Amino acid sequence: MMRLLLVLAVWLAWTLPAAAQSCDPTPQLHAVRITGNSAAGEDFPEVAGSRSFYQALDNGWVFALMRTEQGWSVRLFEKEPIGDSVDLTSLTPPLRGAPNPRDIFGWHFRNADNTGPNTGEVNAPQALRAFVISPGLQGTAGLRPSDGAQMPGADDGIGWLKVIDFGLANPQPGTPASMNWLKFDACLTWPRTDDETATLMDRASLDFTGEDREIFGSCGLDLSIFDLAARFVPRTLGGDLDGDGALDDAAQIRRVSDDKRGIAICRAGTWLDVLGFESKPRPGVRAGYAGQVEAWQWITPGGELPRHLTGFDLPEADGDILVLERIEKEAVLVFWKDGEMRMEQLYHYVEP
Repeated sequence: MMRLLLVLAVWLAWTLPAAAQSCDPTPQLHAVRITGNSAAGEDFPEVAGSRSFYQALDNGWVFALMRTEQGWSVRLFEKEPIGDSVDLTSLTPPLRGAPNPRDIFGWHFRNADNTGPNTGEVNAPQALRAFVISPGLQGTAGLRPSDGAQMPGADDGIGWLKVIDFGLANPQPGTPASMNWLKFDACLTWPRTDDETATLMDRASLDFTGEDREIFGSCGLDLSIFDLAARFVPRTLGGDLDGDGALDDAAQIRRVSDDKRGIAICRAGTWLDVLGFESKPRPGVRAGYAGQVEAWQWITPGGELPRHLTGFDLPEADGDILVLERIEKEAVLVFWKDGEMRMEQLYHYVEP
């Protein structure tokens, strides 16, 4: 057991510095920052008094700081309600003996007789805390499978919590200090599955696949005249432009003869529309817009708008709206209404 704890401690020591520098997801890792009531993460979350702190994650997990007599304890429950839920951080060492880094107690930060700050005489973790996240514990009642040693595995992640500030309820000499207020920064990271990683790596690639060419070639795009050629990611987008419930694919293309850029939209794998190569501008948009696009996305009617588009009035559409943007310069909407494709300039801040 001592060897196991040593292995876990070394693992945390090596992985925490890199993890604690940021909380950014990657194709290999999920990353979730704990924000509390501030969804934008504009300030550090806090907890005080007798309250516990909870934040539900999109995958159903619940991060918690559970109130104890002397402070708070980190937990990550597999689901709600938490009363019968497994704590995915329960394998964080040490499992007994020395203070566990998940426990954030007032006396950790005070000297032995509670007359001043802890300058090293009290053996307790300090501001930066690391803990193991073990997704493999889900559905196991908290026990590892019999063939798995209780040490970090391929599907285990790491979380960290940094104490930003705190308050003490009883800083009287000779009594163990209790924490009554905590401001903190925290992040949870854990590995993605191989399929998730492959999907994200594919979305981050500018290189079109044979399957991409087959989809658009079968839809009617003449691949001797047009290349599938991307300048920004994702190289393709899938939505439902016409609202018929079938998948519509959009791809970045260029005309081989003159290198002119545009957009191809394949509706339901059957009907093809090519944008940006018109002999005269479509009503509502300027010539050349499609060749200057730097970013794009689908917006679902009634769905939440990206922050930078909040306040703009969107047209009525039968399905999803494709937004083509020159970042902070121009946006054109492509949508379907009453049996036809339409376009509308949403904003234009600078001359082309």
